[in-house]
Amino acid sequence: MNYRLIKCVSILLILILIMGIFAIFPTNKVEAKSQKKTYTKGSSILDDYPGYSDLLDNLLKEHPNWKFTILFTGLDWDDVIKNETTVSHGRSLIQREDGAWICATCKSEGKTYYDGSWKCASASAVSYYMDTRNFLYDESRIFQFENLGWSDNVFTIDGIEAILDGCDYMLQDKITYTTTAGKKATINKTYAEVIMEAAEKSGVSPYHIASRIRQEQGTGSSASPTATGTVSGYKGYYNFFNINANGEDEITNALKYAKNRGWNTPVKAIEGGAEFLAGEYLDFGQNTLYLQKFDVDDSDGDLYSHQYMENIEAPSSESSTTFGAYKEINEDLDIPFNFIIPVFENMPDTKSPMPGTESIVTQNIQVTDASIYVYKSKSTSSTKLATLKKGDKVLRIEIDSNKTNGKTWSKVVLDDGRKGYVVNTGFKKIADVTNCNIEAIAIEPGRLRNGPGTSGTESLLVLTVGQKVTIIEKGKYNNISGENWTRIVLADGTQGYIVSRYLEEVDDSGSTESGADIVEVVCPEGLTIRKSPGTSSDILGYVDKGDYLTRIEKNASTKNGYIWDKVVTESGITGYVARGDDDEDYIQSVSGPDINGTGFKSSGALLLCEPNITVNNITSKLSGATVKNASGTKVTSGNVATRYTVTYNGVTYIITKLGDVNGDGVVNSGDTLIIKQHVGEVKSITNSNYKQAADINRDGNINSGDSLIAKQHVGEVKNISL
Repeated sequence: MNYRLIKCVSILLILILIMGIFAIFPTNKVEAKSQKKTYTKGSSILDDYPGYSDLLDNLLKEHPNWKFTILFTGLDWDDVIKNETTVSHGRSLIQREDGAWICATCKSEGKTYYDGSWKCASASAVSYYMDTRNFLYDESRIFQFENLGWSDNVFTIDGIEAILDGCDYMLQDKITYTTTAGKKATINKTYAEVIMEAAEKSGVSPYHIASRIRQEQGTGSSASPTATGTVSGYKGYYNFFNINANGEDEITNALKYAKNRGWNTPVKAIEGGAEFLAGEYLDFGQNTLYLQKFDVDDSDGDLYSHQYMENIEAPSSESSTTFGAYKEINEDLDIPFNFIIPVFENMPDTKSPMPGTESIVTQNIQVTDASIYVYKSKSTSSTKLATLKKGDKVLRIEIDSNKTNGKTWSKVVLDDGRKGYVVNTGFKKIADVTNCNIEAIAIEPGRLRNGPGTSGTESLLVLTVGQKVTIIEKGKYNNISGENWTRIVLADGTQGYIVSRYLEEVDDSGSTESGADIVEVVCPEGLTIRKSPGTSSDILGYVDKGDYLTRIEKNASTKNGYIWDKVVTESGITGYVARGDDDEDYIQSVSGPDINGTGFKSSGALLLCEPNITVNNITSKLSGATVKNASGTKVTSGNVATRYTVTYNGVTYIITKLGDVNGDGVVNSGDTLIIKQHVGEVKSITNSNYKQAADINRDGNINSGDSLIAKQHVGEVKNISL
């Protein structure tokens, strides 16, 4: 149903957060305000933005009455894509099954939204729909950039009805509707007339209003339940725009919104919806379909979070409907339209490809023929740089889909760093050829490229200082473009090459020479990344339990009862996170090499212990180890307990004594009662360390199995053991 294209409106952000609809709502403010300038044919204002001038000049040649306003957002392209994808899981959705269109998390974890058909869009999918150059070839798609404000002498009733074609319930001579009393009533106007009046009153294009209703209510003989006035409990209320149609019960939420605003006739609902569009979007600079999805105009002081829909394909699909209506009115489209075209800084030289058709890659291939030649250029008559024999493996960084000199080609990198071309036959794609697996962090904002060297390769993105990566190849490509190059993989699976000196390897203790260290989120509910220390600071993002962060400043601040650390997420967000409070720690340092002893063993940042383990058991095995209690006081004897710490060889582990869920160091009937109450949902265990201790069988859940093990241990039927 179309009402599943959820609206993310500013007045409802708090409710949406509580319901867990979105993972993140960044409110990133920028220093430099965006600027708008009019583009005229042959203008030089877009000389620094590759590919735009030719496209716009062609459109102006065909449609000299059209006006193009360029929105210079001032935003870096890589930052924009990051904010629309990895920064906020759930912000950009798509209804596709093809893996190339879906983000790595949704693909690997099977995560879905709403009715199960929606998934987070991949970075390449968002890049394709955000790259405005992809839609300046096609008249039917350009209307996603049309200024949606009212213009005199442009719109007609026939044009509105053309957009509503197929929506039979809106093409009647009179409007018949159900009142709040359940009776039938009539309004002596057509829907097209009501839309035109609402448009002029609100200052919104009537074609946009009609198109949005069509998008939300669909075609056919009947509207969706939010516009029939017949839903039990909300009889006689209408919400044609499906405003606030979010959560598990979208219909109820939308109609509750309508009832609260007195939208008890179709006229009131359409007029109210139009005023909503004007007040919540057009008045804040979001006056195109594109800008209502992608909040990249900082007119309201914020960016990214204020979006009308999550579906990244909606602006394009809605614009085609508007285009069809305009064509029926004026075949030549000889109307003085004003299009607002956003541009970004540091955009790729060529337009972003459709997912699955990318030509820029970083992958290995292996020769399957007896031999193949590597040419200097895309011609079999050009200089032969090398001959590859059967079984040879080589790095491929580009794939052509179109023929050059009668053949399709791949660009490859030889072991000495030279780039050349092979005909796309006689080899196969293979798994990555790697020589290491080392964690590292970026110590400079270096560019990730699809291959080694700055010559003959393409820039993919810029790493954030502190961003965690995995090195999978080093030492192979040295002194290429005057630098040594390292192959890395990011958390989302993106890989490429970066200058080696831009990275710093993480040692076995999870630390680096610069003082940064890798920490793991252990808070069951996850954590909020904020712009500055404090619970009232802007939210930049969220991280889940099990996610890793690079901590670049420890004890940055103490505020609102929390200790704050400065961190960088794996997706490259820099901000502050609450490390913990008086009751528990929310993040833990990643430990070094595994340590084991009789009755205890390390597991990441934890030291798992059986119920009988004492301080002496640990210190006699781990020479030089220091044990501290939950208050941070050094202890030298007695039982260890859950939330004690052990520091060994510079690495600190948090003790989890299996079954000890109250931290007294023993497992008895008091612990079994706590576990039983948690399983029975009488009283929950909230402390993350105690939760880990209650998960006695280490299956990731606290359930009746753990309760039984604890009970058997206390009854001396069967001891708890690792």
